[in-house]
Amino acid sequence: MRLPAPRGHMSSALVTALRQPPLPRPALLASGGTREAWLDDDLQLSLWICYELRTHGFDDVAAGWEEHPALAQFHAALEARWEKELRSLTEVTSPAPLSEEGLAELRRHHAFWQPRREMRSVLRDIHGDAYGTRSERTHSVLFTVTLRDLDPNALVDDMPAPTLALVNALSLFGLHQRLVGALVGFLSAVDTIGGDPFAQLLPVQCPPEDVRLGFTACHELHARLTQHVHASRQAGRSSLRGRWSLTQGRVNVGC
Repeated sequence: MRLPAPRGHMSSALVTALRQPPLPRPALLASGGTREAWLDDDLQLSLWICYELRTHGFDDVAAGWEEHPALAQFHAALEARWEKELRSLTEVTSPAPLSEEGLAELRRHHAFWQPRREMRSVLRDIHGDAYGTRSERTHSVLFTVTLRDLDPNALVDDMPAPTLALVNALSLFGLHQRLVGALVGFLSAVDTIGGDPFAQLLPVQCPPEDVRLGFTACHELHARLTQHVHASRQAGRSSLRGRWSLTQGRVNVGC
């Protein structure tokens, strides 16, 4: 897989830098942005690239970037902004009612961000790892295995910020041991989207506020994604980036 097309000054600087041998002080600077983080294409794509470089890699990234301190500092600054917004979320958005065509389009988004491996098995493994019953498997390895089941054919260039936000929330929770409770909550929510939110929540020993963080983030971000799909369909355009308008033949280049 190759690096995606940039969507702003941060992702442009990041993509340009990663294609060249690393400099001691590359021009990577995280900015605050002018939009909410979950709608900020530049932020979400930059985060996604950093996570993907860490878990899978890109064919066109020059050697030596994975452990570069400037990249780690840039990534940490992006994560700090993203985690702050995730912690401020509350479940206030109702999922939008979608037509059959809208549901079909929503499944395109789901194919990109939802791990298709059986969620309850993943939760048991992560829970056991966090509390000592599966010491032979580290938390990060379990999470990486989960990510391998994401659809490799779904193109990131098609995915708007609300979809990348779900991927990046999962990655943030999954790659930090301190957020294991949030990961459990997030994966539990994935397993219950479309049903009773707490019907299948596994009993866990994680701090309840951490579990709530992940659970709320998943449900609220997913509801916002359905609203994005609904609004796009109502406006006669695709909710995917770079797709032709459904009614007027124009290109939709944003979210």
